[in-house]
Amino acid sequence: MAGKTSGTPRKTINSKPTAKPSSTITPISQGSGAPSSAKADLGELHEQIRARAYELYEAHGRQEGFHDQDWAQAEAEVLSRYHREKSA
Repeated sequence: MAGKTSGTPRKTINSKPTAKPSSTITPISQGSGAPSSAKADLGELHEQIRARAYELYEAHGRQEGFHDQDWAQAEAEVLSRYHREKSA
């Protein structure tokens, strides 16, 4: 039957970039026994990476197609700064 669609509604894709966890981030600690400060550090790092990736997205004029590169660059910058501060 031409023109008939299935009963499954179509999903729309959000046009806004979303932060996604990267496989290159090594968790500070795993399990429920992690100190709350370690969990806070990980959450704070993720937020800093997300914010920096969004800044890079805006620097590209909000063009699509750079999200993986923006995330990787943001992650490298934030983690580098984090390691410098921890070793100081």
